[in-house]
This record gives sequence, structure tokens and C-alpha cells, in this order.
Amino acid sequence: MSERNYRLVAILMFVFLGLWALISLFPYYFQFITGFKGIEEVNRITPTFWPDEFMWSNLDLIFSDETNVAALLDTLLIASANTALAVFLGSLAGYALARFPRQAGGENMAFWILSNRMFPPVAILLPMFRAFDTVFGSTDNHISLIILYLVFNMPLATWLMMVFFRDAPRELEEAAYLDGYSPLRAFFKITLPQVVPGMMSVALLCWIFAWNEYLFANMLVGSNVAVNTIQTPGFVQGAQKLWNLAALFSLIAVIPPVVLFLVLRRYMVRGLSLGVVKG
Repeated sequence: MSERNYRLVAILMFVFLGLWALISLFPYYFQFITGFKGIEEVNRITPTFWPDEFMWSNLDLIFSDETNVAALLDTLLIASANTALAVFLGSLAGYALARFPRQAGGENMAFWILSNRMFPPVAILLPMFRAFDTVFGSTDNHISLIILYLVFNMPLATWLMMVFFRDAPRELEEAAYLDGYSPLRAFFKITLPQVVPGMMSVALLCWIFAWNEYLFANMLVGSNVAVNTIQTPGFVQGAQKLWNLAALFSLIAVIPPVVLFLVLRRYMVRGLSLGVVKG
């Protein structure tokens, strides 16, 4: 390829990437400026792409309401606790399926676990609602969502961790056994450190799924416990929808997943690339 053609291809590539970035980021831009508009400007028939006046007081309206702050904290607690449980149980199940497939049920068991992730969520909603109401006397609590989110997070964690453990060299464990390690000690000292990047990527995926879940939260909680996904549509004043506050709150709710991804991005890349390249 000549230098002229190379430059032309590079220019076209940059133009394409620029357009792609513009299209992808525009919804966030419009959400941002909507969050700082007055309600009169938001309700105009002709939209404005820059606020007439930045209403920084909208931030005070968001954080001065204890319900909004509680919704963010409740979501953080539920998502974090569920992720810890899903990764812990999924790691144990994944290790069993990877190292002792026959005793753990084999490929059929692994596929059955993954198939639970494919169920329509509404299929288990009513039975679980009845079960939690019977056991806890109410579904409007943190434990209900923490346990219920395991329905779709634990199969994902189990399947991915099974793949990561399969890629971890078995020879290192066998050498640890010769050195007198018990199976449990070999698991925590030898095998688990090898799959930490994969475990972090699984934890990030589970956390994001729990943070963004709407259906279960909308049906089970709302009075004693609120999460960000059901709090966002609740910004109303009489019969009027406060789109500016709803946009600003949802934008705030986007920040934790983005920050978490930026902090753990190196683990995400390493984890999702485990087993892709074989030496």
C-alpha cells in the first residue's frame, strides 16, 4: 500500500471512529444537559441542545431527598453482597465442574446450570415472591433481592469460573499435593491466585447486572427498600413528570459502574482473554 493510500485509509478510519463516538456519546450528553435544565425548558416542544441556564440547584434537589440517597446506598449494598455470594459459590461450583466433572455431574450438570441463566425472569418471579413472603413475612427487604439475583448471576459465575479453572494448569496442583498440601489448601494457595483476573471480570459482570436489574426490584421492593432502577421513574410532581431530575439521577446512577470498570479494566481484559491464546 502506498503512503498516500495509507493516509487516506487512516483519515477515513478516524472519521468513522469520530462519527461512532459522536453517535454513542450523544445520549449521555443530552442526558447531562437535560439534568441541569429547568422544568419549563425541558417541556418545550422544540428541544434545546444547551441549557438557557444551568440549574445547579437540581443537584441539591437530588441529594437533599433522603429517599434518593437511600436508593443508591441500597443498590450498592444489594449488588455488592450478591456479587460476593455469586462469585464465591460460582468459584466453588466451577472448580468442582472443572477438576471433578464426573463426580459433579459432568457436562449435563454444567449445561443445566447455564440454562438457568436462559430462563425468562418472570417465570420464577411469582414462586419466589410466594417463598420470600412465607419465609421472611415480606419481600420488601435486602435479603430477598440478594438471594433472588443469584438466579441469574450464579449460573454466569459458575460457567465462566469453570472455564477459567479448566485453563489453570493442573500440574501445579499435583505438585502441591506432593509437597503435602491438602486439596483445600492447594485450591486457595495455588489454583485460585491463577484465576484472580478471571474472577475479577466475573465479579464486575455480576455487579453490573445486579446494579441495573429492574424487574425483580420493581415487583419485590419499593417501600422499605428502594433501588436506583425503580427510583428513577418516581420523579413526579402532581401529574407532571420531572424529566430533568429523572435524567440527572439516572446519570448519577451510571457513575459507579463506569468508575468500577475503569478501576478494574486491566483485570477485565486479562480475565476475558484467559484461555484465548494457547502456547
